[in-house]
Amino acid sequence: MIDVKLTKLSGHDKSAKVGKVLIKEGQEVKVGDILFNVESSKGNFKVKSEYDGKVLKVLVEEGQTVKIGDNIIHLDGEKAAKTSEPKKNAYSFGITKPKKEEVECDIAVIGGGPGGYVAAIRGAQLGAKVTLIEKDKLGGTCLNYGCIPTKSFVKSAHLFDEIMRSEEFGILLDNPTVDMKKIVARKDDIVSNLVGGINHLLKSWDIKYVNGEAKVSKDRITVKNKTVDVTIKAKNIIIAVGSSAVKLNVAGANSERVLTNKEILEIEEVPKTITIVGGGIIGMEFAFIFNSLGSEVTVVEFQDSILCNLDDDIVKVIEEQCIAKGINLHTSSKVERIMETEQDNLITEFIRDDKSCYVTGDYVLMSVGRRPNLDAIDLEQLGVKLNAAGRGIEVDDRMATSNENVYAIGDVTNIIQLAHVASHQGIVAVENIMGLDSKMHYDAVPSATFVSPEIGTVGISEKEAKEKGLDYKVGKFPFAANGKALASGESEGFVKIISDAKEGTIMGAAIVGPNATDMIANFTYLVENKIKYNKLNHTIFAHPTTAEAVHEAILSLGDGSIHYA
Repeated sequence: MIDVKLTKLSGHDKSAKVGKVLIKEGQEVKVGDILFNVESSKGNFKVKSEYDGKVLKVLVEEGQTVKIGDNIIHLDGEKAAKTSEPKKNAYSFGITKPKKEEVECDIAVIGGGPGGYVAAIRGAQLGAKVTLIEKDKLGGTCLNYGCIPTKSFVKSAHLFDEIMRSEEFGILLDNPTVDMKKIVARKDDIVSNLVGGINHLLKSWDIKYVNGEAKVSKDRITVKNKTVDVTIKAKNIIIAVGSSAVKLNVAGANSERVLTNKEILEIEEVPKTITIVGGGIIGMEFAFIFNSLGSEVTVVEFQDSILCNLDDDIVKVIEEQCIAKGINLHTSSKVERIMETEQDNLITEFIRDDKSCYVTGDYVLMSVGRRPNLDAIDLEQLGVKLNAAGRGIEVDDRMATSNENVYAIGDVTNIIQLAHVASHQGIVAVENIMGLDSKMHYDAVPSATFVSPEIGTVGISEKEAKEKGLDYKVGKFPFAANGKALASGESEGFVKIISDAKEGTIMGAAIVGPNATDMIANFTYLVENKIKYNKLNHTIFAHPTTAEAVHEAILSLGDGSIHYA
């Protein structure tokens, strides 16, 4: 019998708390098998076996604190002999030959965005051997070209807004200016730190990461480029290849100055004028960003209103802010073509009320939606079917495809194109692969829109309730009656709740106002668990906070708000 001791932890840690124990008595283990996970100040760490043999007794349990030198298992076996280090690939005229490698794993995740890397980590937590493949950058569109860099721009824009209003708060400043290159550099630093964090997590969970484009066949995945030549055999595959921005199929759309969300984040100057085609979430976020930074912004939207999926009273708040800030809105307008002038400007022609209209901009931002990357993987080779509309991979509520060993998550399913939806779909997919019974539910998915003021929504909207003929009741409270909002100079907007008129259950909520994207979390749990609003009448909210508006809106569903009539 061998007393197996804990010989190392993450970094310089000497002790850690035991997480999930992945072995049991009587189990055969080999060198490199994961015995259990631990959590320390440096993050998660996998304790691996240095022996081959049979486990006689497990000496640790979840929640126990262990330190280096402690006995962790009794084993009937022997320590494996050390092998000599493999020779490095030879150089030939300064070029390194790709290292050939064969990998076997329980789960191969194709795509390293917020769906893919979360799925990989969850799989490793449950004891799976996981390989993650990403052809571009870890973090995918969300981290590198979408959610995170955009929010970095939003912070800069919002801060500059406040600086320009500083006299209202008794602070006098002379001629503040914007340095767009520094804004971009700050964004790049944030992205770099977060990508580095994901890399650290993958290493902590012993997830094999392969950077390159995945090619699939019926029984294997290959990744081959100048640096890697890997063949992967996986018991299960998760497709998480995301989506890409699209451009309208109109003349001039391919001009170098017609940008998508990816290129606009690298811009090194604040445009004097910019035309944004598309008044949805992404388009309106950039409209407020560049307006705050000093651009003259024009939005051209095909639908009858901007942010057309939201309730009219929410849209009205944003439209009023557009008017106040000087953002030009053209709704019910169809873009016909984009023309370049001799002065390197772009003229966008659009039709409104059967008349041709023209607007000039230094740049055009095309923000008209995203298309699932269905051509990124040979779905026919995998026996994976598309949905009825042919616009996404067909999955069930366990994220399984028509191939029992293949799952799909995120934008490629074209269900809801949100990063947090992709992440949760990844968790659900992995848990089903690992034998747990998990299902996706979409009734309580929160949405965050970073315009000014912010918008947060979850559950059913008033517009949807009307369309479905539901018997509902609306509770509402304006931020103009909230002390913290007034003190902060952000009194626009309101909290709005949709409840079942008979049962009193909270079916949906919307917040437009300060901190709306954070405060909507208050309602996600309530909607998901069908909580009755009167259960919250005696919940105490701290004063003075903007969150008090949530309580006041709840009270308005009953006898009425305290601070608004």
